[in-house]
Amino acid sequence: RYKRSSSFTEDEISKRHLAITTIICKSRPEEAAIKYIEWIRTLSNWGISSLNDDQLMRSCKRTDYYLKFYKLAGKDIHGTNTFWIESNENIPNDLEEEKFSILCGIRYHMAIHSCPKTLREGLTFVINVTNKPKERVGNEKRMQKVNQSYPLRPKYIFIVGASKLMRLTINTLLKIGGIVTKVKILKRIRFATLEEIVDMQNGGSIPKESLPRHLQECNTENSSCESMKNHEGDALRPHQEEIAEWVKTRIEAIPIPNI
Repeated sequence: RYKRSSSFTEDEISKRHLAITTIICKSRPEEAAIKYIEWIRTLSNWGISSLNDDQLMRSCKRTDYYLKFYKLAGKDIHGTNTFWIESNENIPNDLEEEKFSILCGIRYHMAIHSCPKTLREGLTFVINVTNKPKERVGNEKRMQKVNQSYPLRPKYIFIVGASKLMRLTINTLLKIGGIVTKVKILKRIRFATLEEIVDMQNGGSIPKESLPRHLQECNTENSSCESMKNHEGDALRPHQEEIAEWVKTRIEAIPIPNI
């Protein structure tokens, strides 16, 4: 028990998610338990007072809708998974919609960590802000709080496509807003272009063939990113169906620990 008025019952805990958190915390049970409870406390702002495996196995159309923010990327140069976010839309300033987007993010997070090598060695984390909307909708601080609570062990953090002004804003949030509290994590953050993150000779960590499909197509001679952007709506449905099936399959592959 930690900063909580009552103990968790067994049906309030996702054993899969707790096991992932424990391994990310380098198999330190006490640290993992504290992180897990703090995570649940953060989610309570959206009426999520517990997480169990049944909740995380099921999804609805509205939850899967927010998979449009996530992409399927291949392995990085170390053979671990790539956690890829496309920050090209705002989450509506509505607690119910925010809740759907959070549950979607948790399920993607679990799917990415279904790989034992990724779970134990860490991952490459990419946020593509190339098409990030300039306008604010009013829920940025709330979403920032939950996003910084994810248990992660990033080896590389790339922020792709940020303008000079956006870099200044992001740096301020990182250093003052508390998004990153550990100095060693802060040092792993790198502002980069798409070309730089695939440049193995100069610090890149993602092979070109591991880029998400829409970016691989952008880099072919017969395709342009602008034309891809114009047809993104047409391609959205099959992408969401594909990634929804991938997420479901990967979560199912995570063994339930006997605890």
